[in-house]
Amino acid sequence: MAIISGEARKVLEKNLGLSYEQLCGLDTHEEIAFIVARTGKGPQFIHDHRKIGRGNPLLAQGKFTTMEEINTKIDALYK
Repeated sequence: MAIISGEARKVLEKNLGLSYEQLCGLDTHEEIAFIVARTGKGPQFIHDHRKIGRGNPLLAQGKFTTMEEINTKIDALYK
């Protein structure tokens, strides 16, 4: 369960009309029914596998530099 501040809880309760605990207690069908009741239309779910996120491409390509790699490069400069 996520931890949110008291201010965020008050904003949720004001905007949604549900407390944070009530919102966390809803199952999927209840959430969908709540959305339909509030907006008049249901949520859209993506079923197209081409549009589903696959993570960060930079991570998959190995383009992130770790602190160990940076420290190694700095140490090489001063030797």
